[in-house]
Amino acid sequence: MKFKVTVEKTLYCSGVVEVDARNSDEAFKKVSKLIQSGKLQTTMVNWDDPEYQDGTFQTTGDIY
Repeated sequence: MKFKVTVEKTLYCSGVVEVDARNSDEAFKKVSKLIQSGKLQTTMVNWDDPEYQDGTFQTTGDIY
């Protein structure tokens, strides 16, 4: 008998958001506030290439 077991590996992207601010602390706070309020859209971010996160290869528990 053969089974298919679903596996996954975490993929992540990092990027840059440009904001006007008086200093780096204010820039950080502005971006954090955008994230917390749900107003930061993915289109507002200049994304780098995606990368797989090391050590995240695992099964999901789905078997069929």
